[in-house]
Amino acid sequence: MKLFFYCFLFFLTSLANAQTHLKIKNGDVQLDGYFYAAQTADGRKAPAIVALHGCGGMLGSHDQPNMRSKNYAQLLNGQGWHVLFLDSFTSRGVKSVCGGNQQVTQAQRVTDVQAAIAFLAKRVDVDADRLGILGWSHGGSTTLLANDKNVAYAAAPRAAFAYYPGCGNGIDLGVGRADWQAARPVLMQLGAVDDWTNPIFCQRLAARSGMLVKQDTYANANHGFDSEGSTVIAIHLNTPRGVKTVHTGGEPVAKAAAQAKLIAFFKEHFK
Repeated sequence: MKLFFYCFLFFLTSLANAQTHLKIKNGDVQLDGYFYAAQTADGRKAPAIVALHGCGGMLGSHDQPNMRSKNYAQLLNGQGWHVLFLDSFTSRGVKSVCGGNQQVTQAQRVTDVQAAIAFLAKRVDVDADRLGILGWSHGGSTTLLANDKNVAYAAAPRAAFAYYPGCGNGIDLGVGRADWQAARPVLMQLGAVDDWTNPIFCQRLAARSGMLVKQDTYANANHGFDSEGSTVIAIHLNTPRGVKTVHTGGEPVAKAAAQAKLIAFFKEHFK
């Protein structure tokens, strides 16, 4: 009887976090997408979030979505929201852009977001009036650029949430976009001791952007503070300016607080 209970529990957990591997056309590229469907009691349409990986890509062992992707899919599915994790690298033959190489640019990834939103808007199980964008690091910077008032969508997203994005110098987002203006609410989650994407510039961006762009900065939090555990490691990046040492790792207090903010933020904007 006990064995049956645990098998049933495992089945429910797997069902709640089941993924479908999709192809999403963006021009000449067939992007890989991983759709995690929320389980709705009566088959009603549900909100959906496009999720954007960082500079190291989103695939782990056996070329499957990594643990961050799976964990966030489970967290967001638990709220009754579909999640589409968008892989901008694999179909372009790229593994990583950490260190600043431009094999895949954030501007290219904005067009990926546009394609993903158009794809979701056509799905019969998605509420096209309640869409959101979520990104980490390089994907967080893409999230900001994708929320510029000049970026058009087949269905307008409601809001965007960015973990430790790069904000350039706080004026032009690092891509010469001094005219950037948020088209919808944006909430950034920053690490106070992040030496990879300096939080000061994102704080500056929020300060100059009015009420649409807000940020929370967490003490003792490094880049990747929502990772599992509390181990912080040094990474040596080969950049155009030489080797740069940065740090990344989890900070459990910041992680819990930021995830609570994430849920509250989209709950508010999916009303």
